[in-house]
Amino acid sequence: RVSRVFPVMPQAELQPDERSTSWRLSVTATDRPGLLHALARVFARHEINLLMAKIMTLGDRVEDVFIVDGSALARPRSQMQFERDILDALSGDEAQQRAA
Repeated sequence: RVSRVFPVMPQAELQPDERSTSWRLSVTATDRPGLLHALARVFARHEINLLMAKIMTLGDRVEDVFIVDGSALARPRSQMQFERDILDALSGDEAQQRAA
């Protein structure tokens, strides 16, 4: 599905949850078929556990929040790689990386 209005710039923000050992991942992107599956593949590849999800689609715009945890998030370098991979999944670059 192609956005009929304007594409949404993919964004991902990972922040620690002050109340627990979990993390809050907020993502924004243009909706497309398979987007949640692409994100789930990134979670699995990084061994990230999904504790809660708030999935919101507003027209062609996705604004999702995930509460996650995993030992990879304890290391800054792993956090940055996870965020990069999430951004690639949001922008559709994940499929290109698998094909390469």
